[in-house]
Amino acid sequence: MTTQSTSDYEAKHASGMAHKDAGNQLFKDKEFVKALREYYHALLHLRGLNANPMDLSATPRDPEKPTEEDVSDLDKDLSVIQTNMAACHLNLERIDRVVACADAALKANPFNKKAKFRLVQGYVRNREIPKAEKLLDELEKDSPRDASFVAERRLIAAKEKEAEKKQLKEMGGMFDRANNKAAAAEKANEEPKAEEEPAVIRKKNTST
Repeated sequence: MTTQSTSDYEAKHASGMAHKDAGNQLFKDKEFVKALREYYHALLHLRGLNANPMDLSATPRDPEKPTEEDVSDLDKDLSVIQTNMAACHLNLERIDRVVACADAALKANPFNKKAKFRLVQGYVRNREIPKAEKLLDELEKDSPRDASFVAERRLIAAKEKEAEKKQLKEMGGMFDRANNKAAAAEKANEEPKAEEEPAVIRKKNTST
């Protein structure tokens, strides 16, 4: 296997970051679809790179006790790009893609707080409130008064209130249907049955 040269790594990395910068500008211009295209090309350039191009020994990463220092610069770049893609999808209301991109960003860099917040936003809009609240609790430990976090808490409260109203309405409809059914059955029982003619009269009426 050939070792990736430093110059090759730097050239491809620079090309990838150029696409990222182009995507950032398009995002600022609210050209979200075009921004996604640039971010996608950035990922294509960066994903194939070796974070350690000279094959120098690196400190092994402990999966049980990872630290931010364990995350390579390349993984941090990939995480930022995926986070930006999540933001684009959020503006385009593609909520499932928000969750997917934010999740991918956190796999590359579990310490990316912005990616974690994008995941919160995706969960809230997908009505996965318990998952959103768990992540939001973690984020609020460092910034309890962050305006973005406060806004999501308000949105969560609104979603829960909306769900409660919907549930009450559905329950009310069930009770109404049950009451209507019971009333119909009671009315049917109360209706007098037609008296049957005695057999002698029936015989007389049918004789010629």
